[in-house]
Amino acid sequence: MNSDLEKIRQEIDRLDSELVLLLNRRMELAVEVGRIKASAGLPTFHPQREQMVSRRISELNPGPLSAESLRAIYREIFAASRLMQYRLQVAFPGPLWTSSHLAAMSLFGHSATYLACSSLEDVFDSFLKGKAHLAVIPIEASLQGGVGHGVDLLYTRDVRVVSECYLEIAHYLCGEVCDLGAIKHVYGRSEDFFQCRRWLGENLERPEWKECSSSAQAAMVAKEDPQGAAICNLYAAERYGLSVLAERIEDVAGCTARFLALGHHSNPPTGQDKTSLVFSVSDKPGALIAALAALSSTNLSRIESRPDKLFPGQYLFFADIDGHRDQGVIRQALDALAQNVAFVKILGSYPKGDPGQPFKIEKEKMRTFEKVQVSG
Repeated sequence: MNSDLEKIRQEIDRLDSELVLLLNRRMELAVEVGRIKASAGLPTFHPQREQMVSRRISELNPGPLSAESLRAIYREIFAASRLMQYRLQVAFPGPLWTSSHLAAMSLFGHSATYLACSSLEDVFDSFLKGKAHLAVIPIEASLQGGVGHGVDLLYTRDVRVVSECYLEIAHYLCGEVCDLGAIKHVYGRSEDFFQCRRWLGENLERPEWKECSSSAQAAMVAKEDPQGAAICNLYAAERYGLSVLAERIEDVAGCTARFLALGHHSNPPTGQDKTSLVFSVSDKPGALIAALAALSSTNLSRIESRPDKLFPGQYLFFADIDGHRDQGVIRQALDALAQNVAFVKILGSYPKGDPGQPFKIEKEKMRTFEKVQVSG
């Protein structure tokens, strides 16, 4: 064997031995952290601490390891550390291998147990009934705006937003046909057809579009149709044994979906936070202008209106502002807002995600599917 190659391998073996010892030492400290949290009655999940560690190791990284690979490694270290303290259970709108499932795994890694729920209502109910420690819901797509039903449930249910993440929108056409001309049926969500309609029109011979409730269901149905294909992600395709017929068929590259993690606890400030809230105003001239004026000292990064389901004819405004509710300027703005609106609910302050660095499926590969814990 080449002597230079053997020397390099010996050095890799030596480093691996050191890494194993260091990782186990880290897990011992994680156990001690869990013990202290339990004795003090502190929340077991601490997203702001994980966010701070992620930022720190990113700043320390000199390369050649990419930022994406480093995040993926530490995501699993965080998950293993949590597992030393407790088995985290996370509810999400199913079925498995949907974008919500992938977003949840991007936040909590493979060591958590995932509870696939039949609807958004079921996600909230499972979480509030104690079947899961946390919940993950979709809240916004960069092309189509907010997920209205999620906003409605945040308004009516007693939950707090504790974290967020962004997932890159990446669509693949998958099936078992020999060529694209043989496709007679395409299965997908209505949103997926919208995001891929130009590509579908230019590359397929007018197949019938069949709407499904999720990309995972689309893959499952296409598996049983010899003339069918599904618009889905790579994980759903592999789970249902489909071949990739065409890659990245979305019409607009670089689009993302935003997801929120829900919990019961409040986060302390990290210095890079976001606060989400929902409010309504009185039905009188200038009411909305007065509400927005109260927030003029903040960076209002998003605002969206929704019909109030509890009070027909009235509207809710879902908003995000940069900063933490316990910071002086933000606290003063929220106090001023409360004086100028009919209703306000602070949904939570949490570490701010970066839409410019979304979780990318093809770059940040997760481990094999069999290792993912699921709950029935």
